[in-house]
Amino acid sequence: MNGPLGGVPPAEQLMTIERDDRDGCLVLVVEGEVDLSTGGRLMEAGNAALHESAQQPVILDLTKVDFLSSSGLGLLVALHDDGRELGAPLRVVVDPTRPVIRPIRTMGLDEVLSLFRTLDEALAA
Repeated sequence: MNGPLGGVPPAEQLMTIERDDRDGCLVLVVEGEVDLSTGGRLMEAGNAALHESAQQPVILDLTKVDFLSSSGLGLLVALHDDGRELGAPLRVVVDPTRPVIRPIRTMGLDEVLSLFRTLDEALAA
């Protein structure tokens, strides 16, 4: 038997994370799906960025995310709380026309997270 069970691709193919330093902020650009199978990698990358940011904002760009599960929502809250404790505010970029905003709004996290429409807005905040 070659390949993953049931034809599901490995987590590395379901989500990619690119890291960039822009205008004094660490930026993590996430593409693909944020769910139970990929969330651990995002949590690890997010925590590393928060600890390395020297109390500068960390920006999580989700504009290329196609799917955000309930476990992904929990991960966003955990990163937000960790950033608050470390003095490194987490800013989340979400395109309001993409499906990812719906679970965020449904769970009321738009009142908890620092959301921005574009990366430029998050950098300027």
